[in-house]
Amino acid sequence: MYQALYRVWRPKTFSDMVGQEAIVRTLRNQVTSGRVAHAYLFCGSRGTGKTSAARILTRAINCENHQGGDPCGKCNCCRTIESGASFDVYEMDAASNSRVEEIRELLEKVDYPPQFSKYKVYIIDEVHMLSNAAFNALLKTLEEPPEYMVFILATTEPQKLPATILSRCQRYDFGRYSEAQIAGHLEKVVHAQGAQADQEALSLIAQAAEGGMRDALSILDMCLGEGKVTEEGVRAALGAADKGFLFAFTQALADRQEGEALKMVDDLMRSGKDVQVFLKDFSAHLRLLMAVRLCGAEGNWLGLSQDNARRYAEQAELFSQERLLRLLEMCMRGEADTRWAASARSVLEIFALRACDQPESRDVDALLERIGELEMRIRDLEKNGVRAAAPQPSAVPASVPRSPIRMEAPVVETPVAQGNKLPKDVWNDMLKFLKRNEPGLFGPLSQGKYGGYQEGTYKALFGEEADIFRVMLSAPERKQKIENALNQCGAVNARFEACPREILVDPEQQKQDEKNVSGLIDMFGRDKVQIDD
Repeated sequence: MYQALYRVWRPKTFSDMVGQEAIVRTLRNQVTSGRVAHAYLFCGSRGTGKTSAARILTRAINCENHQGGDPCGKCNCCRTIESGASFDVYEMDAASNSRVEEIRELLEKVDYPPQFSKYKVYIIDEVHMLSNAAFNALLKTLEEPPEYMVFILATTEPQKLPATILSRCQRYDFGRYSEAQIAGHLEKVVHAQGAQADQEALSLIAQAAEGGMRDALSILDMCLGEGKVTEEGVRAALGAADKGFLFAFTQALADRQEGEALKMVDDLMRSGKDVQVFLKDFSAHLRLLMAVRLCGAEGNWLGLSQDNARRYAEQAELFSQERLLRLLEMCMRGEADTRWAASARSVLEIFALRACDQPESRDVDALLERIGELEMRIRDLEKNGVRAAAPQPSAVPASVPRSPIRMEAPVVETPVAQGNKLPKDVWNDMLKFLKRNEPGLFGPLSQGKYGGYQEGTYKALFGEEADIFRVMLSAPERKQKIENALNQCGAVNARFEACPREILVDPEQQKQDEKNVSGLIDMFGRDKVQIDD
């Protein structure tokens, strides 16, 4: 009968275990010195070797001829325990035996010494599933067990254990395996099976396993049918998009081609791919682009082939750091949204459209992304020996000192001399001009409102929530560009000023309001009238 790979390759000794060097060294020293604790707690995520280490430790402390802390596997104790026929070793799954009655039945046997071994060992897996009453029943025995008794508790969620249990155990935390450790072990397994595997395929399995060796071996088991493990076969088994599709989709986002991105989403859905799996893979793709952009791909520290490292480096140059970070955040939000959305396809399409959209005036992150892209263009020009042209001097001073805030009546619109355009028309034409030619200025400017025209100066008013944009537009070089746009749209020697929004008060209206409030107080009494600003 066929056995799954993760069962065949379960380690039999501490030497067979992958990683967890500190834990293995400590347990070996305890076996060789005879300083065996009465209670152990093995913590860690799934597939990191907790149960395997518990079984190895059980055989090692009972072995008649251990080899440097490893069980020999040949003596009667080792063979009996490994076959599951030992009366002195009991392994229990707390997920299906969580009631206090089952723990009491287990503890009733503690008083009987081991019959064929040196130690009597209880292995309780997923111990966090025990009920509170079961923990209380276990507590006294766990604190003062007989000298021949050893408890080994294993759990994926140690935070759920009572502090009274934690304080009575030697705790060992099993860390997740690195992708390099998983890929190296899988390569050994593939060779032992008489098969072949591409390095990219093993790396993809290691990435999908998320630090769990058992998950990695299960995925490899699915992909070994054809005799050779390829990247395409692994992606098909996982339901993931191929690397070429990821590069093409990223290229469409880089070029802001909404139509092409939506067509690729349609192709993805027609091929039966899972949206959440795709967003997870695309998130990993973006992280690699970010890593290559920040640290480079030299030295093969990312585990990429030479061709893939070159492709990642070329595509990373298409994005600013700010945009990559923003896309990564949007992708992770989309991945979370697919769990609750009625239509996962809609989530992916919205992500694609927003990723392609031109950032103009939505939020500060979008503005930072736009600034990052402009800086990239300037660096590219300087690399090619082209310097950005300095702004032409204007006949009007670049900056005009802002007058202090004061109460004033609304500004009366007066025609401009050139072309008889109203100031509001000039302002609207200027906004259209900036939207086409200077989106980096149009975005912040659209956060304010038109504040009128007076004595050759156009004003934009910004509330407290948009004060950062007022500060940005007050910079001399940005003011100069806006004034040049105003002049080009019909104004004559126009000036621009970004001001805080003022509260304009009509004196006559204020007197009328005070009169109305006095009438209400006379009619209903002062305690019955509440005045809100």
